[in-house]
Amino acid sequence: MKNETKFFTSSELHSIIGVDSFRRIAEDIEFPRTVASSIVGSGVWKVSTPVDFIKVDRSKDMVFKDSVGTRILKQKDQKIIGRDQILTAPPSVPENYFMETQTTVGIYPPSTSGVINIPYINFPTSLSSDTTTNELTEKCYMAAVYWTVAECMLRDSDEKYIIYIGRYDKEVQRLRGIYNDLFEESKDMRPSEEYTRR
Repeated sequence: MKNETKFFTSSELHSIIGVDSFRRIAEDIEFPRTVASSIVGSGVWKVSTPVDFIKVDRSKDMVFKDSVGTRILKQKDQKIIGRDQILTAPPSVPENYFMETQTTVGIYPPSTSGVINIPYINFPTSLSSDTTTNELTEKCYMAAVYWTVAECMLRDSDEKYIIYIGRYDKEVQRLRGIYNDLFEESKDMRPSEEYTRR
């Protein structure tokens, strides 16, 4: 028995095409990238991320800066540090970071006063009309088309969903290569950890 066709409202389609597809692409290819700077006071261990945050950009270092210098924070699992340790440790220069929630970065030990720089993958600009563009429209157009068609078919329980999500996945693999080549920083050009700890 064939499923009854479901129709989408114009606002649902606008969200799928102009917002959701590009958010999904950004998460999968890890672009666009930016950095958020937050001033933190003594004893702070939770730092909220910006509203356009998707996830931490692991290709860049998260750093903490204070009057002593700049320190690179290392990612560490919150469970390994221990919740009690995080809550009771005295303020010091942070050495580690972890995700407290999907949109909150935790730092350990809790900070002395300083600034934390969080590199992250951010949501691309939403498309509000046929003439607007964002950071991904030029190179990622077909990925957006495949994902949109797949999403509509999935909501309509259409078996062809698997075909279009497969095409999307293949296009994302190609785009990862393009964006990684475009933004990869030579390791020879990065400052050494010894220098950044001074």
